[in-house]
Amino acid sequence: SAMPFHLYRVVSGGTAPRWFGVRVEYDEDRWVSTCREVDANGDEKPGAAAVAPTFYGVTAEQAHRRMLDVLENTYDEVTPGGAEVAT
Repeated sequence: SAMPFHLYRVVSGGTAPRWFGVRVEYDEDRWVSTCREVDANGDEKPGAAAVAPTFYGVTAEQAHRRMLDVLENTYDEVTPGGAEVAT
């Protein structure tokens, strides 16, 4: 089954938008969220480094929320979604 993946468009100051992909996966007894820079379609950039620490939660939502809080505190604008991706 696909693990939860959330795409965010982030803007800081007058810089060009960047896109971050937040992946939330279950690991043994807890949920883990990681964040990497991706393109507007949500595809990971080759060699993209993690852009935030790894966060943990008792639920997927909690792990996701902790990551989102950090992104919202770091960048001026954080909005869900990237380019329109055909489903």
